[in-house]
Amino acid sequence: MKTLLLSLFCCALARPALAQAQDIGLTMDAGLLTVIYGQYCGPLACTPFVAGPTAAGSTRTVTHLSAPQTLYAVAIGLPGPCLAVPGFDNSLLLSNPIVVGWGLTSAPPFVGLPCQQGLANAQISIPAGTPAGIVFRVQSFGQSLAGQFAFGPALESITL
Repeated sequence: MKTLLLSLFCCALARPALAQAQDIGLTMDAGLLTVIYGQYCGPLACTPFVAGPTAAGSTRTVTHLSAPQTLYAVAIGLPGPCLAVPGFDNSLLLSNPIVVGWGLTSAPPFVGLPCQQGLANAQISIPAGTPAGIVFRVQSFGQSLAGQFAFGPALESITL
């Protein structure tokens, strides 16, 4: 896994960064509620989307959206600075990221998706006994419809 991500990173460094990719998305559910945090597609800023608090012992489903049938990775980490990475569109907003899911996004049909992306799900589990007040972020990485590697939006939550 680390070798695969390192290879992709090296390949991306050889490519100049393009304009901001607006077709990389990330959403996270709120557990039992029908609330969804994040965005399917659109412009990104150097600030994370606010996601509701996450209880210790709970699991959240995150959905990554990017070009169909392309590699993606979802990571969790501490809040980090807005870091531009050469060769990648958008910015990394995680510190010490840990990859929690990776694979290929889905193929068409794109039912109900505004930007015609493929999608993939990953689970984020907060261990029971996690202290309250820990701020964490979730962010994904994928390929835009234009073929450029890009970071998706970051979602920030706090443990209960």
